[in-house]
Amino acid sequence: MNIAKTADANLPLTITEAGKLIRKNLLTSQSLVKHYLDRIATLNPTLNAFITVTENQALQTAAILDAELKAGKDRGKLHGIPIVIKDNMDTSGIATTVGSKIFRDRIPNTNATIIDKLRSAGAILLGKTNLSELAADVSGRNIFFGDTHNAWKQNHSPGGSSSGTASAIAAHLCLGGIGSDTGGSIRIPASWSGIVGLRPTYGAISLNGIFPRVPSFDTVGPMANCVADAIILWNAIADSDKISVSATQLKGLRLATIKNYSFRGVDREVAEAIYRSITLLKQLQIEIVNIEVPFLEKEFDVEIYNTICNYEFYQILQNYIGNPDNFGEKVRKDLEKGMKIAQSAYAKAQEIRRSQTAKFLEIFTQIDALLVPTTPTVAPLLTADSKIFQFSRRFILPFSFTGVPAISVPCGFSQNGLPIGLQIIGPPSAEAVLLKVAAALEKFLS
Repeated sequence: MNIAKTADANLPLTITEAGKLIRKNLLTSQSLVKHYLDRIATLNPTLNAFITVTENQALQTAAILDAELKAGKDRGKLHGIPIVIKDNMDTSGIATTVGSKIFRDRIPNTNATIIDKLRSAGAILLGKTNLSELAADVSGRNIFFGDTHNAWKQNHSPGGSSSGTASAIAAHLCLGGIGSDTGGSIRIPASWSGIVGLRPTYGAISLNGIFPRVPSFDTVGPMANCVADAIILWNAIADSDKISVSATQLKGLRLATIKNYSFRGVDREVAEAIYRSITLLKQLQIEIVNIEVPFLEKEFDVEIYNTICNYEFYQILQNYIGNPDNFGEKVRKDLEKGMKIAQSAYAKAQEIRRSQTAKFLEIFTQIDALLVPTTPTVAPLLTADSKIFQFSRRFILPFSFTGVPAISVPCGFSQNGLPIGLQIIGPPSAEAVLLKVAAALEKFLS
């Protein structure tokens, strides 16, 4: 069943559209929330996108925000907008499980900083979304809370670990959401679920109150059905200047594909969609060049990345490792690897990372952004071998490793109806450029 194409005609499809209807008194936040709660009740049993649905809190908040607007208080573009949050972000009085057996009953008494920002901006939390256990897998599988299913084809992976957020957005169970990205957990589900997902510059958004996966690589960012909605969410959570997108600012940008990298090991349908996107971008007077990037072509070593990941993951969870039943197989294996890594090996890996990052960033003196597929294939079956999911990160990990911002934007479909994503990567703090390019491409494709 293609749930992604079954949007209720009574529901607005974007944050901007919903906001206009609310301000014209054609829609209230309360009625909007009720519509989405009804849709969640109908479709979530199929998708398993939610761990917790916060029905009562959402309706109470909607009533307060409707009253505020009636009294002349407008919090901005997120005022009265129903969104979802990945369940690794603390919410006061609401369970934050991190998709884990050991935290199943954990109820924080404070909010993550990002939650306070979203609520201050007027967003309404519909619920906490499912994720791969401890945000440690890209498949969307979870033995403790059940697998999340792809909104386009339910026997396929939605991507992970922000699987529930992606599935809920793609299935129109909300108007947007927030995910986290350590090694692809926003970008992969965005690509496989046909939505927009932005991994920001490392350190750009506060991680206070978000359960750590790998502190050296952890980020948090917006996920949405369109670039404009991603920008609205970004502007609510980021400390940087507000972003607005104008197509007139694209002329003169220089983007690059990478020799011996951008299309290596890529499925034909994915490659064709990326080529079509590049052709469209050229029509916008954006210069596209093909360059050599030795770091991406031959120098990046996934084992250096894994050394940092597994070492830090073990440091976080070592007090729980005594009982192997606490964890699923993937997490247990990662922790066992982390336990064996010496501090000296970890320090050496970090030294290599710093050196390679500095060298990699030099390319952005020549170009404004890089273009690569988000993933080399469309979404595999949920039951696919773990090696297939690991391979899906080949265009993901180098940019987590170097801490640069990257956005995945939908750019087509396979013959069997599965989404394809283009990844646009920039230098630190280049979110505005990435969003501009993504918005221009999205407009052309629509």
